[in-house]
Amino acid sequence: MKLRKYFMKIPRVIISANNSDAGKTIITSAILRILKNKGYRVQPFKIGPDYIDPMYLTKASGRACRNIDSWIMSKDMILYNLIKSYENTDFIIIEGVRGLYEGSSPIRDIGSTAHIAKISSTPIILVMNCRGLTKSIAAQIIGFKSLDKKLRISGVILNNVKDRIHEEKIRRAINYYTNIPIIGVLYYSPLLNIKKRHLGLITPNEIREINDVIENASKLLEPNLDIDKLIEIMNSSPEIHSDFEFNFLNDEKIKIGVFMDCVFSFYYYENLEILRKMNAELIFINSLSDNYISDEISGILIGGGYPEVFAEELEKNQSLYSSIKKKALDEMPIIGECGGLMYLCKSINYNGRKYKMIGIFDGDVYFSDKVVVSYVKLETKINNIISKEGDIIKGHEFHYSYIENISSDFVFYVKRGKGIKNKMDGAFIHKTLGMYTHLHYLSCPNVPKNFIIHCKNYIHK
Repeated sequence: MKLRKYFMKIPRVIISANNSDAGKTIITSAILRILKNKGYRVQPFKIGPDYIDPMYLTKASGRACRNIDSWIMSKDMILYNLIKSYENTDFIIIEGVRGLYEGSSPIRDIGSTAHIAKISSTPIILVMNCRGLTKSIAAQIIGFKSLDKKLRISGVILNNVKDRIHEEKIRRAINYYTNIPIIGVLYYSPLLNIKKRHLGLITPNEIREINDVIENASKLLEPNLDIDKLIEIMNSSPEIHSDFEFNFLNDEKIKIGVFMDCVFSFYYYENLEILRKMNAELIFINSLSDNYISDEISGILIGGGYPEVFAEELEKNQSLYSSIKKKALDEMPIIGECGGLMYLCKSINYNGRKYKMIGIFDGDVYFSDKVVVSYVKLETKINNIISKEGDIIKGHEFHYSYIENISSDFVFYVKRGKGIKNKMDGAFIHKTLGMYTHLHYLSCPNVPKNFIIHCKNYIHK
């Protein structure tokens, strides 16, 4: 890894909130769309390892959203991602995670929006969920400001405001008790309701009207948004710098198949970008309509998604099953994360039915009402296609499924998190790796490097 220092003055802001369901995503999306419609080039970011919210921010801005996370990534990695994204861009807008201070610890900052704000010296605008509240909103603002005086809370946006009378009462309280400016007001509207799935917000591909929701939000917010003040806050951000550089030269062009469709769509944009920088051409594969894996492909990525929802359709594509299994037996490097892992198992049991999957792993997938959600820390116990014995890898897991009857070797000991079985993750057979853990390659740069090396070895074996 080559170390180089990057300096950059980047106009930016973090949109955080007083709680998880305060409306950060819809308000951030509305602001992105408002600025885009005015001709500004805005790069969205999402704090945390989430896949769903970035899809909305991408839709709203017309630019691929990126992720930053202070539990998974180092400070230099976070600042590097911010700096490298600031190309042909006017502003960076970062959506926070949960409430401002929620992270992996009730005491320390790590994993929280507050931590990212301090790491990146970024001003904060708080979205305040005002449903049923007036003076208490002022009390919350005072509390948020006083808990950590190193943070720069530069304004608030009032959400779920009932009417003008409600707004006026809140304004009077905020203006009397605080010196925080009100940047915007969004009144409650049923036009802004977004459906949900068990992993959170459902994907935009499943909501034909998502663009209408974003447009409605932007039209409702714009008359009550102080754009000049917002831009002033973003322009007040200080210079940042990073010593991190992702540098891996691969002089041989390779082709990697990436499952990308309504079933499998959970990929970090940076991961695909990094693979392309490493001279990989990404060939997108549709699990429902493609019938085989091309011989020109030398490795496969199957990301997270909802294979249980589409299990009946997947089961009908037996020709693709056979093609993938043939490549696996030929020891092509294959990675399946979460939904991809489930797809590689023997069966998925969902809503009282059993569906046949590929069967590279002999496990059977079941579902419970209890969610598994955690940051993950893995220790490599067996050399594999992404890591070597002793390597430590950080990631996250979020799923309702569990796997029974799986008998393959496991390459990772789970130091934090749950994994597949008995604190182990990373089922491994031939050169196929299936894991519940999702990885962001900026946090583990050796993972894509090792994968590329194994893909090249497959070509020349």
